[in-house]
Amino acid sequence: MKTDIAHTSALQIVSLDPSKDSESWDQYVRSHPEGTVFHLMAWKRMIESSFGHEPRYLLAEEPKTKEIAGVLPLFFVCSKIFGRMLISTPQAAYGGILASSTEARDALLDQARQLARDAQVEFLELRNFQNPIDDPSLPRKDLYVTFRQELWHDPEKNNLAIPRKTRAEIREGIRRGLEFNVNQIGIDEFYGIYSRSVRDLGTPVFSKSLFTNGMREFGSDCKIFSVHWKGSLVSAVWTLFYQGEVVPYYGGSIKKYNGLAVNSFMYWMLIRYGCEQGYRVFDFGRSKKGTGSFNFKKRWGMRMSDLAYQYVLVRSQSMPDTSPLNPKFSLGIRVWQRLPLFVTNALGPQIAKHLI
Repeated sequence: MKTDIAHTSALQIVSLDPSKDSESWDQYVRSHPEGTVFHLMAWKRMIESSFGHEPRYLLAEEPKTKEIAGVLPLFFVCSKIFGRMLISTPQAAYGGILASSTEARDALLDQARQLARDAQVEFLELRNFQNPIDDPSLPRKDLYVTFRQELWHDPEKNNLAIPRKTRAEIREGIRRGLEFNVNQIGIDEFYGIYSRSVRDLGTPVFSKSLFTNGMREFGSDCKIFSVHWKGSLVSAVWTLFYQGEVVPYYGGSIKKYNGLAVNSFMYWMLIRYGCEQGYRVFDFGRSKKGTGSFNFKKRWGMRMSDLAYQYVLVRSQSMPDTSPLNPKFSLGIRVWQRLPLFVTNALGPQIAKHLI
């Protein structure tokens, strides 16, 4: 049953009851102009089943009608690396409060603050995108940006919007005979590509169950796209679809094939697929400033927006630095890149579950 947590003059804040509220929660998210795929119940179930984090999803509702006036997806994350945190939302590019009024937004924020203090977490993190809170008491982190592009019905119009150098790389991939496929490979083949790619970046890989659970939860709104060359799988991207948006989220490629421009070819073909299937936005996702991923995405000429991640500091006395760019992680990254793949695949999921 729902737990009545707090009241305002016209609203009450309650904990989500998944058995009763999941459908109405998703309806509210999909109807909200700032809703994202990461606010949906499917993302909650995927994270909960894959990582074991404790969800504390909050609803603002009208006491009499039970009409939803706002939602806040939250997870308690107990990390051996960063401590105990309250995150909206783990492993997601976007999160934070969706509300129909300032009153609902403030009520949800107040309740989240109280949860954070009662649990004595290090900090509460709100991964805002188009929903930042106008509150100077909430420090912001200027680390991530996101890249987005409008999709037109005619793919050629999108092609002409891409800077010349990147278009040349796309043509090189086409000239080399790369082939693009939809749902031709399964999770095992995708994981082989993805795990090798993140090992090369020095990053612990997630468990294969994350991708299996995600495909189960999102159903037809989750697809794996792959690129093949002369019969060999050379790159792949695990992609979500939401409200007219194409959201490629986890991807990788085999480094020795980089000379074939496989990544430029793959993402162009995914853009083309989105155009042809009637999608309206290509969301290239977040990247940390100063990284190779950031530089690659910047070369596509897409609209770049800062992500206004905001914090409530509880036990932490300063802004958290959970980025792999943190100098204290540099030695570990270099060591990880040199480990055999079977070692990183075995150890990676045990470490990755403590990352956010």
